[in-house]
Amino acid sequence: MTWLRTYIAICAAVVAVVVVSLVLLVSFVDLGLSGHGIAALFLGAFLTVALAMVLMGLVFSSSRGGQDETVYAARAAERQGEAPLSPKP
Repeated sequence: MTWLRTYIAICAAVVAVVVVSLVLLVSFVDLGLSGHGIAALFLGAFLTVALAMVLMGLVFSSSRGGQDETVYAARAAERQGEAPLSPKP
């Protein structure tokens, strides 16, 4: 589970960098964005980064849990005309 703690720490650092970057971006007055535009920019960037981190975490978790191997084995059995293998408990 140390990989999970490391992954969460890296994700938190990336989110912090994005937040700091957006705060610095917003500090430029000459952008001409309204309050709604700034909020939309912040939410869009934050939610995109958060979604990407969650999806990558699920891919890593699936790979480490052996779920990918059962899918590959079932697909190989189908190609050879055998009955699909039952998943590991």
